[in-house]
Amino acid sequence: MIKKIIISLLSLFIISCSTYLVFASSSKTVYTNSQMFLEDSVKTNTPGIVYFYSNDCKYCVAFSKVFNRIVKDYDSKYYFAKLNVYDVKNTDLCNRLNIQTIPAVFIYEPSENIMHWIPNRSLAESLFRKTLDSYIVKRNR
Repeated sequence: MIKKIIISLLSLFIISCSTYLVFASSSKTVYTNSQMFLEDSVKTNTPGIVYFYSNDCKYCVAFSKVFNRIVKDYDSKYYFAKLNVYDVKNTDLCNRLNIQTIPAVFIYEPSENIMHWIPNRSLAESLFRKTLDSYIVKRNR
């Protein structure tokens, strides 16, 4: 009986810990659960970068390196979510945004509850940085 309780508690702990993914190169949490990301972004009125990916997508694997550098450099300006399109926790948001190709990246504006799509041609690192910088400038006006 005690063994079952310990296993149950351990399982709950592992599930709750798997909600977040923290990159060693950054002090910022990168959300892997769309609901928690949206809730925290709205609470703090902080815009977010939402990256939809799959582990078996070679373009996603390549872009993940860029995304990790962006997280490190922009962690004070944005919340970040790296959402696997095959994870059931993210199915609702994927469906609402009609995600059909990956990688797909959006800027989430919590004050308007709207997602702004960043075209794939803008995902080259230098263009992506310009997009993020210009969004912060526009938001602060």
